[in-house]
Amino acid sequence: MSKFPLVLAALLTGALAAHADNLVSTQPSGSDSVDWSQLGSAGTTIGATFAFTSAQGVAGTGVYANPGDSMGVYSQPGEVGAILQQSSTWNGSFAPGAYLNWTENSGPLTLTLASGYTEIGAQIEADFWGAYTAQICDANGCFTESGVNEGAGDNSAIYLGIDSSTPINSVTFSLTSAVSDPDDFAISGLTLDSGSSATPEPSSLILLGTGLVAFAGAMRRKLARQA
Repeated sequence: MSKFPLVLAALLTGALAAHADNLVSTQPSGSDSVDWSQLGSAGTTIGATFAFTSAQGVAGTGVYANPGDSMGVYSQPGEVGAILQQSSTWNGSFAPGAYLNWTENSGPLTLTLASGYTEIGAQIEADFWGAYTAQICDANGCFTESGVNEGAGDNSAIYLGIDSSTPINSVTFSLTSAVSDPDDFAISGLTLDSGSSATPEPSSLILLGTGLVAFAGAMRRKLARQA
């Protein structure tokens, strides 16, 4: 009996397990969360590295990748980001009154939590009005999603999250394109766990299928020579 089907099945199982992350584009309810108002009222500045805590008491840290590029609108010595609030200090498309973590052009922003979660995500929006593409990455890879900041204040800012079969404890938010200054963006509070709207990343599935087809052909040729 040919061993080829068994080998292919084992490889397929292992490959699927290795590519267990999915994009989450609709905000789930979440079993835990992070509200940025804990860092202060609108206009409060944030250091290049800062600490925060989830609603369930899980400790976390945040790091802005490019603190030297901060615009310093609310500048204090050694502080580069800021807490803003939709409709008062941020004229974008988040929900009215939502507290936001604004990079002040010092992104990307990496957030790390002491415990792992099955899903981590947030709404994200470029500072300048117009089209943008946002990205979220974890240890296994990245996902992107496009949006438009229309300044509507109607909670239409895109949601960008990662769902995984293995615990996630660190993600990086960034923009890959924007009307101006891709490192200048804001995110809403985090949603943690309950990634009910996860969808497979098409490019990952295409690459997986292409690789398996190529391997299948090579194995058939090898087994034919040995017959």
